[in-house]
Order: sequence, then C-alpha cells, then structure tokens
Amino acid sequence: MDTSVSRKEELERLHGIRFDEKSLTLWVKSTGCTKKEDFEVRMPKGAPGRSTLALEIVRVNPDFCRTTPHVVELNFSWDELGLDPQLLKTASVRVANTFGILR
Repeated sequence: MDTSVSRKEELERLHGIRFDEKSLTLWVKSTGCTKKEDFEVRMPKGAPGRSTLALEIVRVNPDFCRTTPHVVELNFSWDELGLDPQLLKTASVRVANTFGILR
C-alpha cells in the first residue's frame, strides 16, 4: 500500500471527526500544547474516475507539554485545506487514521 506519510511521521489517532458545509473538525489527544498548526491534512491522489476523497491526518509537531492527556477540538475550513465543499456532497470519504478512546 502506497502512502504519502514518511517513516518518521505517523498518522494521528483520532478521537472523532466531523464534516459539514464549512469545515472539517477533528478531536485529537493533547498534553497541553496541541494546536491545529501541528497537523497536516493530506489528500493522496486517488484513482482517476473515482469519487473517493482519501484523508490522512498527520501530526508534524509533537506536543511535549506534560499536563494530563485530554482531547481537544481542531477546526479546519475547507478554504484552508484547498477543497471545494461541493465535492463532499458527491464523494465518499475514506479516513486512513485509526480511531481510539482516551484512557
């Protein structure tokens, strides 16, 4: 399986995801210093003629703070991601990340 994530980077474990007409909302683990600039939302090229949008959410800057782990909400507008929100009305979306619960 070909992926755009390099060996040093890992797909972030997500605690939730939501799509709406204005934005993509993610819930991720933080230990106090997580911000949306710490992430890249990548969209690898799909097969021609397919209407599937593949997403990979990668943490590019680690959170080295030491507070009790908790879940934070991050919002990305479709403009920020360079996507036409109309695409989401017709495409199926595949998220490569795993999902988990905070223990």
